[in-house]
Amino acid sequence: MSPNLLITGTGTDIGKTFVTAELARQLRARGRGVLATKPVSSGCEQDAQGRLWSPDGLVLTEACGFNPADWETHQRLCLERFAEPISPHMAAARAGRILSLPMLTGYCQSLEGEAADALLTEGVGGVMTPLTDSATFLDWAADLGWPVLLVAGTYLGTISHTLTALRCLRATGVPLAGLALDRSREEPVPAEELRRTLEFFEPDVPMAIVPRDGEMPDLLTAFGLDADG
Repeated sequence: MSPNLLITGTGTDIGKTFVTAELARQLRARGRGVLATKPVSSGCEQDAQGRLWSPDGLVLTEACGFNPADWETHQRLCLERFAEPISPHMAAARAGRILSLPMLTGYCQSLEGEAADALLTEGVGGVMTPLTDSATFLDWAADLGWPVLLVAGTYLGTISHTLTALRCLRATGVPLAGLALDRSREEPVPAEELRRTLEFFEPDVPMAIVPRDGEMPDLLTAFGLDADG
């Protein structure tokens, strides 16, 4: 598979961490080394020592086979952490910090040389979430040039949200790795029916339905990520 993959969503709380962690576990099950990182996290939790921990980062660290309680590993894989659960550029401003696109891109590129077969990087919020005062996730994806996996739900309204996000990514020239449909608690129509509708409008985008319960599909094969190289 390509050693680098960006994961984003059609919005917040859509299942990015769940899908990213599953990709990491499936890679490890194939004997592959993997790093899963969350470079920017909002809504982090502070411990008794005043350290901020990213809940999503803890999930990803454990999925990679690392000790989630190791502070040094957490700092390395979750670079920028903020307490307030708001857009990163706002959270950074309130914390007296500044985020920049070159810094975020450089951070991801610095991890490429580490001894891992795959590097998974999870974004914050959705495709157009501002990461800095002047750049969105989409700008970051274009700057990195890595393939992007989009995560969407199966809730009412997802067709418009998903097609908008896909066409936004495509218009910017960002390579699309695929679309993961993370099943929502409430589905107005069966997930397979939703998938057929999305495939009609985006027939060239690999798609997979991701259940919260039951047998997990082979996501690496579904998205063509199981080949070496």
